[in-house]
Amino acid sequence: MTRYDRYFLWVFFQSALLLIALIATVFVVIDVLLNLDEFQRFENVARDVTLYYAFNLPPVLYLLLPIIIATAGLFALARIIRARELIVLQAAGISPRRALSALFAGALLLGFGGLALREFALPPLSQSQRESPAGASEFRKGKRLTVRDDAGNSWYVRSYDLGKGTLSGVRILSRDGRILVVAQEMSWADARREWFTPRGEIHNLQALLEGNVAAPREFNGPPPIGELLPADFGRRKRGFAGTPISDLWRDAQTRPDFRELGLAANHELWHPFGGLLMLLVGAGLVLWRPAKSAVVGGLAVIAVLGYQICVFWFETLSTAGAITPAIGAALTPVIFSALAAMMWWRK
Repeated sequence: MTRYDRYFLWVFFQSALLLIALIATVFVVIDVLLNLDEFQRFENVARDVTLYYAFNLPPVLYLLLPIIIATAGLFALARIIRARELIVLQAAGISPRRALSALFAGALLLGFGGLALREFALPPLSQSQRESPAGASEFRKGKRLTVRDDAGNSWYVRSYDLGKGTLSGVRILSRDGRILVVAQEMSWADARREWFTPRGEIHNLQALLEGNVAAPREFNGPPPIGELLPADFGRRKRGFAGTPISDLWRDAQTRPDFRELGLAANHELWHPFGGLLMLLVGAGLVLWRPAKSAVVGGLAVIAVLGYQICVFWFETLSTAGAITPAIGAALTPVIFSALAAMMWWRK
C-alpha cells in the first residue's frame, strides 16, 4: 500500500464517519421532537431514552449503509479532485483506476463490516429490543389490539401501555384453539423478562366442545401459553431483522413457497455491497467529463437514486411472482456491476 493509498483511505473513512455522525444526529433530533410526549411517560426517562436509541439507531444506520458508503466515497472523490491530487497522480503515470482503488477497497471493507454486523450483532439486538418496553419505535400505547406471537397464539388486549409496561383485558387463544387464557391485568417483569399476572384463568375449550363442562383453572405468574414481547405490541408487523442471514438462507431453502423469506435472504446478501456498486458507477460518471462538474455530479446522484429505484422495482416484481426471489434481488447489482465494468475498463 502506497502513501497515497493510505491517504485516500483515510479521506474515505473520515467522510464515512462524519456522514454517520450527521445522519445519527439528524435522526435523533427529529425523532425526539416527534416522540417527546411518549418519552415523558417513561418510568426512568434518561435510562429508557438511551435504551430506545441504542435499540433503534443501529438498524437505521444499517438500512442506510449503501447510501452512506456511496456518498462518503463521492465526497472523498470530490475532495481529491478539488485538491488536484488526481491530476498529479495522472501526470506521474498512475491511472485513475489504480489511484482510486483505495476508495473502492474502503467501500468493500465497509460492506463486509455491514455483512458481519447483520449476521452477528443486529439479531441479538433485535431480540433485546423486543424484550424491552423501551424498544418499540411506534404505537407505544393503544386499545383493542389483536396480534399473533411467534408460536401462532392469538393475543387480544383491551389496552396496553408500554411506558408503564402494563396490559389489561388479556385473552390468549392457543394456536390449535383448545386453550383460552384470561387475565384482567398483566405487568412486564423486567428482571425475569416475562409478563406476570396476580390472577388468571385457564379455560379448556376442547373439553367444553366435547360437553365436559369444568371450572377454569386459576394461575398466577407468567401465562402458560404464548410469549409476546413488549415491543411486539408497538410494531404491528415484524420483519426478518431478528434472524441471522445464515438462518434466513437455510429457512429459504426449506420453504421455497415463502417468497418474502426467499427475497429477504437474497436481499440481505447483496445489501451491504450496494454502496460499492453505486460508488463505482458514480465515480465513473464524475470522471467521465471532469470539466462539467455540475452535470456529472448530478449524474452521480442519479446513479445512486437509480440503484434504489431499481432495487425497489425488481424486488416488487419478485414479491408479485413475476420473477424468482434470487433474480429479483440480484438483477440490480448485476446491472450496476456491468455498468461499472464498462466505465472502468479503460481507465
